[in-house]
Amino acid sequence: MYKLIIMLVLCSLLNANELEVLKDSKKVLRQTEKKIIQKNYESSKNDWISPITISSGLNRSHSFNSESDSLTKSVSIGFSQSIYKSGGIEFTIKNAKDVLNSDLIAWEIENKAILETIYETLLEIKKVKLQIEQSEYSLKNKEIELILKKIQYEAGNADITELNDAIMSKNTQYKENISLKNSLKDKEYELSKYTNLKYNQIDLIDFKIIDKNEFLKNNLNIKYENSKVKVLDSSYKKLKSSYLPQLSVGTNYSYSRNENLQSDTQSTSKNGSISLNLSMPIYDINKSSTVEKSRLELLKQKIALNDIKDETLYEYEQILTQIDTYEQQSKIIKENLNLYDELINANRNSNESGMSSDYDLEILENTKKINEYDLTINNIDIKLQYSKLYFKTKV
Repeated sequence: MYKLIIMLVLCSLLNANELEVLKDSKKVLRQTEKKIIQKNYESSKNDWISPITISSGLNRSHSFNSESDSLTKSVSIGFSQSIYKSGGIEFTIKNAKDVLNSDLIAWEIENKAILETIYETLLEIKKVKLQIEQSEYSLKNKEIELILKKIQYEAGNADITELNDAIMSKNTQYKENISLKNSLKDKEYELSKYTNLKYNQIDLIDFKIIDKNEFLKNNLNIKYENSKVKVLDSSYKKLKSSYLPQLSVGTNYSYSRNENLQSDTQSTSKNGSISLNLSMPIYDINKSSTVEKSRLELLKQKIALNDIKDETLYEYEQILTQIDTYEQQSKIIKENLNLYDELINANRNSNESGMSSDYDLEILENTKKINEYDLTINNIDIKLQYSKLYFKTKV
């Protein structure tokens, strides 16, 4: 019990820090849901303890034969408590702990899902902002291409279709710029649903690669499915124990006072009793099907746990494959940047000697900038993949 209390305290501290980024209303909601889980545990673990009951009565009787008239007042207090249930008491307490553990993991999974949405939205906002800046350079290139195409058309070196394509290409890029700005507003609104902080007021987590064995060991979905196995196992054992011998102790104390209203006399009585009872159900038509159903549910969950492990491993491999794809793309982009450096240097020299136009140099410089943005955006995409691993594990 002491270890469980320590675990709950540490869990509360860790999750309290994690949830600081949330709006107060959502923070209170998450904390309230956790309190409900804990209260449910406190109730369930004491479910085997019977209540102490008190009762009182008032009875007036009248006999028409003897014409007697009396008033009886009584009060009694007592309880009947099981002290042995063939392991049922232990399994009841264990089941309550198993349910608590399972509910806390489910609660943490929901927290992680909310935080994942927040931090992924932060990264998406950063990404869209970069794309907006990048698109301005793309638009500049489209404008230059249109100018060059108009010059070619006026000189008779291009037809109207080529000029029209250049106009349409510029318009398409302009629409893309507007679309990105609207997308940024959507992302900022999405963030505002979870926190009152602005995107630049929240520190980004340093997401890093997680080792496969560590990912499987600390994966919250696997932990949750495993906790459900434990819940069903203790529930199954608790159910079986209910069909075995049970020993209970009972005690009762009563006090009554009888008043004869005709003779104005009264009498009192006090009684106490204690009992020890052994009981066992000898026949229940539903026993076999009820116990078998519980056993099959346990077996089904064990199979589901293995499926979740396989799916989690596949998910991990998929994420790593996607990360590798982005890293390969980054490698190609870096090679392109080196190539553009060479082209810009060569074009700058020819431009100074009057062999090439300023437009050529500007297109190359803008295109290099576009590639630099691609490299930064690619790194954000890698962090988004890392975040998927981070928020699926218990740190």
